Amino acid sequence: MGRTWPFEGKGEPEEPFHRPKDFVRRQGPGVEAVCVRIGLHDAQLVLVDRAGRWERWVYTSVDEARQAASELGLNPHEGSFPDEVRLRMNGYVRSPEDLDRGAYREQGKVGPVLPYRENRPRRLQPSPETQDAEAEEFRKRHPGL
Repeated sequence: MGRTWPFEGKGEPEEPFHRPKDFVRRQGPGVEAVCVRIGLHDAQLVLVDRAGRWERWVYTSVDEARQAASELGLNPHEGSFPDEVRLRMNGYVRSPEDLDRGAYREQGKVGPVLPYRENRPRRLQPSPETQDAEAEEFRKRHPGL
């Protein structure tokens, strides 16, 4: 079965990582784990491979995330990302083939950016000279106001 527009001709998508075990199995040795608290009680387990590709899973507690990492045979970093892991993640560049699989290259797998106020184009404010000229013109047309 062919893919529909705008995905046709982009190649088949890679199977997503549904569980941390899938990530470790497919990415091979050298995967590191980081447990970070998010919110009041929850925690996330972030797995980073040697190239810097990463995925994350959310758990209901830091202990649960730590246990999930231990079950994978990983000794997790806790609380924050070590510099070498952070630099590896930031330096990761997706392959051109991976970028081409998305419908729109610039959007990747995420999709379109929602029109938040800060993403909308800003209207230019008129200069003070233009404002003064417009005010003078208004007073000429409406002398009683």
